[in-house]
Amino acid sequence: MIKAVFFVRKKEIIGFEISGHANYAAKGSDIVCAAVSVLSESVANELSNTVVYQESGLKVSLIPPTLGNKVLCKLLLDSLKEISKEYPKNLEVTVYGK
Repeated sequence: MIKAVFFVRKKEIIGFEISGHANYAAKGSDIVCAAVSVLSESVANELSNTVVYQESGLKVSLIPPTLGNKVLCKLLLDSLKEISKEYPKNLEVTVYGK
């Protein structure tokens, strides 16, 4: 299962971590993994002034509260929540903080 964890402070996303494997289909045919990977990598590449780690997954932290960053992070969170509704056994989205 892919686990996406978002960290929120004062209603703003300040970081997120995405790791694991969807195990929906065989490697190269896993649409859940592909969707999550494309979304998360695209957003991470467009965020400004952030710290990004890519080892056993994707970890993004210290996200400045610029308008662009807010929009991108909200897009990622909402998109992953929608995917998890369709594939609850393959993707879990958790939000910590308020």
